Amino acid sequence: MSGANVLDFVPPSQDVRASTARGGAIHSIKDPGEASLVAEAHYATVFLTSVPGVRSSLNGGPMQNFDIPLGGIGLVPATGAGVTAWSTRRESVAIVITPASLQELAGHEFDTEMFELQPVQAKVPGPWALQLAGLLKTELTTRAPVNELYLDSLITVFGVHLLRNFTDIAGQKCRRTGGLSPQNERRARDYLAANFAGKITVAELAAECQLSPSHFIQAFGKSFGQRPHEYLTNLRLDHAASILALGWSSIADVAHLSGFSSQSHLTATLRKHRGITPAQLRPAK
Repeated sequence: MSGANVLDFVPPSQDVRASTARGGAIHSIKDPGEASLVAEAHYATVFLTSVPGVRSSLNGGPMQNFDIPLGGIGLVPATGAGVTAWSTRRESVAIVITPASLQELAGHEFDTEMFELQPVQAKVPGPWALQLAGLLKTELTTRAPVNELYLDSLITVFGVHLLRNFTDIAGQKCRRTGGLSPQNERRARDYLAANFAGKITVAELAAECQLSPSHFIQAFGKSFGQRPHEYLTNLRLDHAASILALGWSSIADVAHLSGFSSQSHLTATLRKHRGITPAQLRPAK
């Protein structure tokens, strides 16, 4: 499948799209409706708006009812199928990656081309994915023609993100070094992604993985390379940075949505860990 036709399986809508040799990206705004898709390549959707009251099915499974949060990421692996119905206007960026390209990236990243990409319903936000989607939207909607090299670079980064977070490769390596099992790594990541804006304790995370707190902390560090509190802080900062870069909300609202107690708490934490202030992350006027 070449870059010229990698997007052909995606039904046209109110969108802007561009492709490269590795894959492609689509920015779309859709009115209430329903859509079905059979993925001829790996297909991910990152939502730039929250979408309440969605009904969706993956690979012929039962329809599920849920709300899509801002930054929610859905994933249909190649040859998979999805059906989605929504009742409010929605904005999203879709990223398509050819199977051959993702295998090549897996070889560079993990020294293996054997992996299983997991299908995902867009029930939890992905701050890093939201940040990449914002960059893709800007490139697609403000440049004509797009910079193909830059677009291909963003698709490559997104592909590595998928491999690290939605396959079993990283979990297999961590299990060999005493980290969390692939199942518990996924449980911990999903729990943190779904609840990072609220108060989370180590005891709650450990219970989610059916481990003692001390064992959990040790295994979590080996799996993720940082302690749970550090991971949670970075998750909140990534989410805050993604929303600030879009320029839609006040800094106080961003702080609340990202799990910080106040605007000053967000500012202090961002300055301490990233060496930057919220105002510097806002788009230039």
